[in-house]
Amino acid sequence: MSDGNTQGLTLYEYFSCPFCMMTRRVIQQLGVEIDRRDILKNNHFKQELITGGGKSQVPCLRIESPEQVIWMYESRDIIHYLKQHFSN
Repeated sequence: MSDGNTQGLTLYEYFSCPFCMMTRRVIQQLGVEIDRRDILKNNHFKQELITGGGKSQVPCLRIESPEQVIWMYESRDIIHYLKQHFSN
């Protein structure tokens, strides 16, 4: 069931990461727009990831709501989350 709301979602990644590629492919297949932050092109994004999530591992999906911020690592977990929330 799609709630259609991608506000508050940010994907930390870098272009050549194979796990990031898999995650981006699913995002494209689902037709959702998610803010993407390349940690190799922008050191500020890398620092956000380390400060918020505790490590520089990508991909990482930051899920921000008024109640909490979740830093979800592991491409399989991210893909499962996206499919749960955005599949038709």
